[in-house]
Amino acid sequence: MDLTTPFAALPATYRKALKTWRPVILYFANEHCPACEWAGPIFRQTAEPYRHRANIYMLNTSETARHPLVTETPTVLFYKNGRLVKKLKGIGTEESLARDFAEHVGKTKVPTAPRKRTHDLSWLRRTFRTLRTVPRSRLRSLC
Repeated sequence: MDLTTPFAALPATYRKALKTWRPVILYFANEHCPACEWAGPIFRQTAEPYRHRANIYMLNTSETARHPLVTETPTVLFYKNGRLVKKLKGIGTEESLARDFAEHVGKTKVPTAPRKRTHDLSWLRRTFRTLRTVPRSRLRSLC
C-alpha cells in the first residue's frame, strides 16, 4: 500500500486515534529490534516538547494491530486531520527528526490560556461607592 491508504482500511484502533483536530504521530518499534532500542530514546527526547501540541503514540508492533503502512521498524507516521502527511522509515538523525516535528506539528510552546485581570477596577469602584462604615444619620449628627 502507498501513502494514500484510505482511512477506512485502517484498523479501528487507529481510526479512533486519528479522529482529532490535533496532529497525530505514531512511532512503531519492536522490542527485539536493535535499531529501535537506539532510536527510542532519541524519539522520546525529540517528541517531549511537542506533547502538548500533538497526540504522540509509541507502539510495539508485536502487541498492536497491524498498520498497513508499517513494513519495518522503526517507522514514524505523521498525520494531520486524519491524513498521512509524512512517513519515515527509521528516524534519521536527531536534527532531521526535529525538523519533521517542527514542520508537521508546529511550535513547541504550549498555548496559554488568557489570564484574568489582577485588578477588577470597576468592581472596586462600585464597592467603594457603596461602602459605609458609619451610618449617614450618625455622621450628620457629629458635624
